[in-house]
Amino acid sequence: MAIFYVFTFVLGLVIGSFINVVLFRLDREGGIFLGRSKCTKCLARLKWYDLFPLFSYLQIKGRCRYCKKKLSAIYPIVELTTACVITLYFLMNGLGLGALSLYSLFILLLLVMLVFFDILYLIIPDKVTLLMVASSFLFLSFAGRSHFYNGLISAFIFGTFFAMIYIISKGEWMGLGDAKLSFAIGLILGYPFGLFAIIISVWVAALFGTLLMALKKADLKTALPFGSFLSAVTILFVIFQNEIQKIQFINLFF
Repeated sequence: MAIFYVFTFVLGLVIGSFINVVLFRLDREGGIFLGRSKCTKCLARLKWYDLFPLFSYLQIKGRCRYCKKKLSAIYPIVELTTACVITLYFLMNGLGLGALSLYSLFILLLLVMLVFFDILYLIIPDKVTLLMVASSFLFLSFAGRSHFYNGLISAFIFGTFFAMIYIISKGEWMGLGDAKLSFAIGLILGYPFGLFAIIISVWVAALFGTLLMALKKADLKTALPFGSFLSAVTILFVIFQNEIQKIQFINLFF
């Protein structure tokens, strides 16, 4: 049992390393799969021994082996986050690899990607959201009529709500990418989990923004990566959905 969790953690580090590649190459010349990894500072091509997830970063003490400049801490953070998310999912939901587990793991990886995409660039890539929507439609089409319509109606309501905020505010309060992501979350979590995930995301984002303003690190015009909050909270709901369902208050909404 312990060996399995060690394996999933190491696998998570490897997948996290690939997510780093996507974060820095998506929609850029050469694409994800073409070209070799380079130092973002000196553009030196990295050798095979520079590419071990987490361990290479620790071995060179967070600095480029060639130009000695400090590397971004985002690399190990993404790898560790991915490893923890995958391992925690199996810890909470068992070791099975049925259709639900495979779908959930795929969605979790895309959500991890979106957390960091929005933090880094304040953008939610349509390609990633589309993958979430397509895979969710595919899964729901085999999950039964009630699940399908629950997800579809939730997606329509959530997506429309945030799209209206985007239109009314002319993009000042909310990005169109957030509306698309909320549509995907409706498909993934349905009602009532999707509703609670969105409400919690709004609260957490508001508290975070208030804290930044109190510390004079931001003002009312500062853009926050709301998609990161949506994605992070959805990750928790996907992982802990069985436990959340046991909460008596939640059951009142079924």
